[in-house]
Amino acid sequence: MNFVTFEQLNDCIYRNISKIPGDIDLIVGIPRSGMLVANMIALYRNLPFTDVDRYLEGKMYQAGSTRKYRDWIPSVAAAKHVLVVDDSISSGHAMKEVKKKVAGQPVKHTFLAVYALETALPLIDLHFAICHQPRMFEWNYMHHWGLQHSCMDIDGVLCEDPSRLQNDDGKRYEDFLAHAPAKIIPTAKVGYLVTCRLEKYRGATERWLAEQDVRYEKLIMLEAASGRERRKHISHGAYKAEIYKKTDCFLFIESDYEQAVEICRESGKQVYCVANRKLITPENVAAHIKILANDTRIVIKRAIKKILKKL
Repeated sequence: MNFVTFEQLNDCIYRNISKIPGDIDLIVGIPRSGMLVANMIALYRNLPFTDVDRYLEGKMYQAGSTRKYRDWIPSVAAAKHVLVVDDSISSGHAMKEVKKKVAGQPVKHTFLAVYALETALPLIDLHFAICHQPRMFEWNYMHHWGLQHSCMDIDGVLCEDPSRLQNDDGKRYEDFLAHAPAKIIPTAKVGYLVTCRLEKYRGATERWLAEQDVRYEKLIMLEAASGRERRKHISHGAYKAEIYKKTDCFLFIESDYEQAVEICRESGKQVYCVANRKLITPENVAAHIKILANDTRIVIKRAIKKILKKL
């Protein structure tokens, strides 16, 4: 699975922005993901932008009070060269439909997709990178069919992490499990939910997941007598990596950076960390290990863990 992050998208746009013709005076985004790209390019180039429907209605978005736009075209009708953009192109269906819609406009159109397949290149004028299928983007990964072939952490991904006060393995923790604030809830079914929550909390966890309409194939929880035993004897990263290795999943979505690096190192498969929005792969895991070794906060965290294990 080719997983593309927001950071990689921004880098790709910035590196290739010179490919965009200099006489573009309006940018039109194809909803919804194309609007993200249109806005980014418009900000870099200081140009007006709009969506396809507003464009056909002769409307464009206005700039904020801090944006200098005195050199902008005064209206859509004044545009002479319009850039129509999408984040990606695969089958080309969306691009074909948009081309039909804008065909009657008396202006020059240039069509751009940031990420493309070779087979779709005849449908566009510009592309910034080839990105083969299967692929998943950070801006849609929680709604992607690939989640069926992914492992996912719960705390820190689907909901907020419990605070130190809540994480008492008692009544406060039980209250947290019942009312944990949701973060991003997937609309696609997840293959494996892999959590370090204790098996004894399965019922509470399943009820919360049902209330949030989280669909999944398997919920794997930790076999330990208590939270203290879990903290003292079990490496969370190694535990998750062992499960990940036994599956045919191609992605693990983890909330903790240190654990994410360990999962990748131990499993030999890629991990996406939501905490810093980094994709950790077998090819770059050594660099992440080096970052962790030089991170003062992580060093202190490890030292505290060692002290707690001795108590």
